[in-house]
Amino acid sequence: MEQQEHPVPAPASASRVPWQCGWWGPTDPDQHPAVQAIREHFPEAFVEATTFRDEMTIRIQREALRNVVAFLRENPALRYNHLTDITAVDMLYLREAPRFDVVVQLYSIPRRQRLRIKCGVEDGETVPSLVPIFAGANWFEREVFDMFGIVFEGHPDLRRILLPEDWDEGHPLRKDYPLRGYRDYVQPGYESPVPRIHGPLRRL
Repeated sequence: MEQQEHPVPAPASASRVPWQCGWWGPTDPDQHPAVQAIREHFPEAFVEATTFRDEMTIRIQREALRNVVAFLRENPALRYNHLTDITAVDMLYLREAPRFDVVVQLYSIPRRQRLRIKCGVEDGETVPSLVPIFAGANWFEREVFDMFGIVFEGHPDLRRILLPEDWDEGHPLRKDYPLRGYRDYVQPGYESPVPRIHGPLRRL
C-alpha cells in the first residue's frame, strides 16, 4: 500500500504575525502586542519585559497591578480574559529588595496565548486584589496570603485557606520558615519532641 505524504506545518514561531507566534507571542519584547500596549498606556508602571524559553514576562509597579490586568482583559486587541494562576516567590537571600514577587498568569482564550505579569512587594506592603476583575482570584490570593503572608488590598474575605484559621506559626513558604515549624512538638506515642532540623537558612 502506497503511503501518503503529509506536509509538515511550519513552526508557529516562524510566523511574522504577532498572534501566530506560539503560545506566548513574539519573543522580542519590542514586537509583543501586550508589551507595546503597556508601555504606551502605563509608561510609569512598566519596569521591564523579559523572555525566557519563549515565555514573555512583564514586570510592572505593584500599585498598578489591578489597572494593568484590567486593561489586558478589556482591551479588544489583547483580551487576556482568563486568570490561570496567582502565586508568589520569596526572593530572600537572592536580592536586596523587594523581598517577594507576585506572579499573575493570564491566558487569552480567543488568541490562545499566555502572558506572565510580575510585581515586586516588600514584606508588609499590600498588593491590589484582582478579585474585582476575576472572581477566580479569590482563592488564589487567599493561598498566597496563607503561604507567604502577602496581603491583597480590597480582597473581600482574606483569611487562611490551607492551614487552620488559628494557625499562629507564620507562613510556611517563606524561605526563613523552620522546616519543622517554630515550636517543638511531640508525636503521638512519644514522650520527647521530634528533633529539630537545622538548615543553612537563618531564623528571623
